[in-house]
Parts: sequence; C-alpha cells; structure tokens
Amino acid sequence: MSKQNIKIERLEIRLKGVSAERARAAVADLGSDLMKQLAAERTLGRGGGGDGRSISIARIDSGTTGAERAGDMSAAELRRLIVRRIAASIGDRFK
Repeated sequence: MSKQNIKIERLEIRLKGVSAERARAAVADLGSDLMKQLAAERTLGRGGGGDGRSISIARIDSGTTGAERAGDMSAAELRRLIVRRIAASIGDRFK
C-alpha cells in the first residue's frame, strides 16, 4: 500500500463575526477532519501521493462566508464548512 501525505506548512483562516473562543473550537482537529474529507472524496487516490506525484500549492483561497452566516454557526458547523472548502480547493489541484 502506498503512503499518501499532504504537508501544509501554514494555514491562515480568517473568520469574521466569530468569537475567538468559537474560532479556536472550530479549528480543533481540523487536520484529521480534512484528511478524512479528502479520503472520502478520493482526492488522494487521484494522484495525490499514491503514484509518487507531488504538487505544490502556494496559496488556497477558499472564499468568504458572510459574517452573518458564520456568526450563527456552531463551532462544529463552522469546522465542517472550513474542511469542505479547503478539501475542494485541494481536490481541484489534483484534477
């Protein structure tokens, strides 16, 4: 079985309308949730490390969520949204 890795050296997430406490809770375990999402979407199986190919992504812009919407989300909902957006951005690079 081949080893698949994604190395993220720096991740910057800006959340407007979200308290610092909820923002910290939203990004807890973000890495493992992101890997699960990428695996579920089979992103890694499409050349994301299993075939020896590697890519470099300098910047991912996953868009903006309106402050009114983000402010109303629970930390778990916010984390799911962040994970989906980052996974979609990474997945687009492997197509």
